[in-house]
Amino acid sequence: MSLVHWIKKENKPNLILFVHGLKGGQETWAYNGDVSFPGMLASDPQLVDRYDIACFNYFTTFTSAYGVSKSAFSRLFRSIKKIRKNLPITELAELLRTEFEVNLDGYDKVIVIAHSMGGLVTKACILGHLSENQETAVKGFISLAVPHSGAKIANIGSFVSSNVQLEDLGVLSDAVDQLSRDWLNADNPPPTKYIYGAHDLFVDKKSALAIESQRKDSIAVDEDHSSICKPKSQSETIYKAVVKYIIDLESMWKEPLTVREFQDNSQYDDHYFVLKMVIAEVHEAITGHAKGYFFNAEEARKLFTSDHDKKLLRMLYSKVKEVYQQEYENHIANKTTPDQLVRSVHSKIMSEDEGYLKTALTELDGIHKKGMVHQLANKGDATIVWSRDTKLEDIEAKKGGGS
Repeated sequence: MSLVHWIKKENKPNLILFVHGLKGGQETWAYNGDVSFPGMLASDPQLVDRYDIACFNYFTTFTSAYGVSKSAFSRLFRSIKKIRKNLPITELAELLRTEFEVNLDGYDKVIVIAHSMGGLVTKACILGHLSENQETAVKGFISLAVPHSGAKIANIGSFVSSNVQLEDLGVLSDAVDQLSRDWLNADNPPPTKYIYGAHDLFVDKKSALAIESQRKDSIAVDEDHSSICKPKSQSETIYKAVVKYIIDLESMWKEPLTVREFQDNSQYDDHYFVLKMVIAEVHEAITGHAKGYFFNAEEARKLFTSDHDKKLLRMLYSKVKEVYQQEYENHIANKTTPDQLVRSVHSKIMSEDEGYLKTALTELDGIHKKGMVHQLANKGDATIVWSRDTKLEDIEAKKGGGS
């Protein structure tokens, strides 16, 4: 029997995998019978086109007497029901590794959202991947109230129960200490985001924020140890924080976007944005630079393909167009030349790069944004032109003439 419970399986390229903690299960993530954390992510419009959703469910209970009775031998040999026991973190990690190899091997990238002890299981699994293959399918790890340094309550619990999982969770336990040391010394562990509950009585802030965590990768939420993994709606802060972190992690997967030198001077000669410049008698040096900007903007557009990225780009294109319109009004009012108009638009875009035109697509710089105005001009209309005297019939005639 697989330990993976599927919430959404539509052969998407990537996977979000939930891993519960001590005495948890599918109910860990459920606010009620109709609302659950995995279920909301499965329908989130920012993620729905890129992710399948699943949960890793392993056996865990406080009692250490599971399956033990006077008729233990009889139960062992006569019953067809599986007898399970509490397994240490390292063994649970091996079960998770098996699921990765057998049932989760078709995904490009996996993001794990782990709660409490589930985070330690996840770390041990990732370390196993890195030790064996020098890489892991887990490309992002979101830690929800995970006791990276152990939990004091587990030390207390170990006095009344011999549960091996409680022993592993104890402050300064061998398991916690070894995991922390191995994680710090690991080569290329996946980027990790840390979230702790301000009202958590079981895992305090010091433990939830691992020693290697950075301020930019960690936040507090107004939750306790249980509610941190049970948002009741997509408007909850904890839900929004997790989605934000997923998108942050995605941005790390992309190839770095750089400004590339434009080589082919004859490229784009018959494109509308060039024809509009030719008709307006814009200087050929400026037109040549515009080709380079357009080229870099086209390269950027190839990189941002998700629905979320496209939404951000649409907003940015709208702002770039607004910058053009303001400068065009100045061009008309002050009777400037087409050369001056192009220069003023480019200059305005650069000056607004860190202000009005700032975007969550941090890889885009001013050069790419300059190219965006020429992308907008690459249509046979008068939305963006470089002279008030430009006529649509002139553009079409130039296009038809193959110039």
